[in-house]
Amino acid sequence: MSNPTTPALTSLELPNNTNACWWRDKGLRKLLFWQGCIVVSQMTVGYDESVVGSLQAMKPWLEAMGYPNSSKLGLITAIVFVGGFVGAFLAAPLADRYGRRVAIFTGAALTLVGAVIQTAAQSSGMFIGGRFIIGLGISFTCCAGPSLLNELAHPRMRGTIASMFNVLWYAGSIIAAWTTFGTGHMTSSSWSWRIPSLIQGIPSVFVILAIPFIPESPRWLYSKGRGAEAKQILSRYHANESPSDSLVDFEMTEISSAVDTSKLLEPDSWAQLLKDPADRKRFGICIAVALLTLWNGQGVISYYFSPILTSIGIRSTNAQTGINGGMQIWNFFCAIAGALLVDRRGRRTLWLTSFAGMMLANVPLTIASAMYAEHGSEPAAYTVVVFLFLYNAAFNLACNPLLYCYATEILPFRIRARGLALQIAVSQAALTVNQYVNPIALDNIGFYFYIFYLGMLVLGTIIIYFCFPETKGYSLEELSHLFEDPTRVQIMGLERAEEESLSVTGKEEMFPEKV
Repeated sequence: MSNPTTPALTSLELPNNTNACWWRDKGLRKLLFWQGCIVVSQMTVGYDESVVGSLQAMKPWLEAMGYPNSSKLGLITAIVFVGGFVGAFLAAPLADRYGRRVAIFTGAALTLVGAVIQTAAQSSGMFIGGRFIIGLGISFTCCAGPSLLNELAHPRMRGTIASMFNVLWYAGSIIAAWTTFGTGHMTSSSWSWRIPSLIQGIPSVFVILAIPFIPESPRWLYSKGRGAEAKQILSRYHANESPSDSLVDFEMTEISSAVDTSKLLEPDSWAQLLKDPADRKRFGICIAVALLTLWNGQGVISYYFSPILTSIGIRSTNAQTGINGGMQIWNFFCAIAGALLVDRRGRRTLWLTSFAGMMLANVPLTIASAMYAEHGSEPAAYTVVVFLFLYNAAFNLACNPLLYCYATEILPFRIRARGLALQIAVSQAALTVNQYVNPIALDNIGFYFYIFYLGMLVLGTIIIYFCFPETKGYSLEELSHLFEDPTRVQIMGLERAEEESLSVTGKEEMFPEKV
């Protein structure tokens, strides 16, 4: 029986015509550049979720929107999540039928159109419409982007590059924070909010220009009967055009086996798909990832950072914007650290460490907030700020880099786009709920709200420990067998041969039953 953290054999052990240092290898440098272009699309999400809060502090924007009340402000903020929810169910069939690149292009184009409408808005209705279209576009890039990143990646770099997709969220957030800080001084011009809205479309322009040159997923190409093109892409980027590279031959063997068998298992509808216990487990984890990364308390810190600081006596605009700007940079580097640890420490280790860290930060954060509310203690206020930073550090260790990476890994090719679409839809629904529930809870019970999230963290830790398998060290095709009934796998012809031409030894089971 194989150890889930130490596979008997992986594709990393095969001879491969690449340099051990990616920066010295032409093929890997090109591949990482194109993958970097895909990752840029996620900047739009971080930018959008940061810029709206800043616009609400600008008088010209309030005038243009007709001085919206709290209900309308909630609609303006949440409408992008509604667009994302709707778009999630449109993105999956497009990505599966026409390819990952077409879906990413569609998402970038929609986001650009939405940004233009938002920039040119002459009323709140027009502004809301632009944000709805932005939400539609975001769901397409979040569905197809992680799929293409994983399906293109070289095996030894897959975990790191795939986990980088969501890290760029903070790059967009940082740009939005400092852009609005600068344009906020234009107190009498509508360009104070139109310029940030226009800049929001720049990442989409970059992605649109790059898409014609980004290689398509070899898995998708093979599934459409274009195996020669699939092998050509793998040879070019995984082996520097070597015609008979052992790793490329191994990958093609795995892809052909997985894709051919998936056609036998592919369901016609969601109802048929959910009849399979293995697929229900996969979708259950996708839903858990969506909810656990949103309902752990960090969202309150991110979206209501200013009210939290105000509640502990930090009311100066310069102090709040300075702390917020520093927090976004801190988050960015913590997320990068998490992404770099994905392949070194494993996914389960990062998930458990992240939730344990948030629990350890939650308790002193709650106590310090209570002490300030009771005594107005200045040291308590400083303690709150420190633990806000530590809370975010623990969150970004796993919840940011693994949000899309982990779900993509546990989903086999035949349902990968659908599973990601489901996760995105659940995320957008949860974000919409957060938008309306969190401010009410903060107004009514204040810091006691952290206690609720402490309970969610405990629940999340239990779910991760018992339900989240380790995926470190396996190829996407090996992980496609995860959760499958061994008898069913054997019947469908998914078991590996005990001896292959590439000296691959068979495995009785990939994962122990307790996983």
